[in-house]
Amino acid sequence: MQRDFPLGTVNQCQPVEFASAHPRNAESGLLMPRTFSCSNKGPRSENQDSFCVESVEGRFILAVADGVGGNKGGEVASRYTIATLLEGVHAGRSLLDTVDAAHSGLLNKADQSPELDGMATTLTAVICDSTLISGVHCGDSRAYVLRGNGLKQLTEDHTEVARLYAEGKLTKEEALHYPRKNVLSSAVGTHRELIKQSFTFNIERGDRLLLMTDGVYEAFSKREIQARSAEEGDFDNFCRRLMLELEERGATDNFTLVGIEFD
Repeated sequence: MQRDFPLGTVNQCQPVEFASAHPRNAESGLLMPRTFSCSNKGPRSENQDSFCVESVEGRFILAVADGVGGNKGGEVASRYTIATLLEGVHAGRSLLDTVDAAHSGLLNKADQSPELDGMATTLTAVICDSTLISGVHCGDSRAYVLRGNGLKQLTEDHTEVARLYAEGKLTKEEALHYPRKNVLSSAVGTHRELIKQSFTFNIERGDRLLLMTDGVYEAFSKREIQARSAEEGDFDNFCRRLMLELEERGATDNFTLVGIEFD
């Protein structure tokens, strides 16, 4: 994410690369949930997005982070936040505690390195077991659950335009064309008050969970994502189709998608 900073040198989008997995449980031999990940710099000169998809003791950790800041600050912020998240979860800390740790750590890094001043990142992260999604969120990356013919957004956008719309100061049409709709009202590592959202969702067999940065969801309406999911019975094919269509439409930013399907 490169908000409120000059675009700089624009490179052509690199070929989209995917990673997917459908492992078996080492003890039971049963197939575990399918996972997918893809991250690309799009037309930007560097990729400031970071992500993780990891299996730990029968649970899955998925996260996306979209960095903000010039002079590679955004990349530093997103990578540090994902690393802090994983370290905290492995140590048994809660997701909320890991966000606080990442927030404090980024502020300390910025104090020690003036060139990193102003860096920050969004974060949307979940821990999944066979029955429940538990998540934490800050910023404007998103989490969607697809079930049957429906799509539910689990996260709230922490943006200026979302706040104004929620307060009734903008209509839906005005919000669509609001000139500052990419301005964040909260992000990990900023000096303003940190807004965190925690959420849970009960899983059913066949559910699909997607975490994505704004470079993905700004290219597709929710209805389009739901339609592609309904058309593609294979989870890997569904995710790959979204990424290839995004590239065909012309990405305007870094874009990252991670997902999991619960068999």
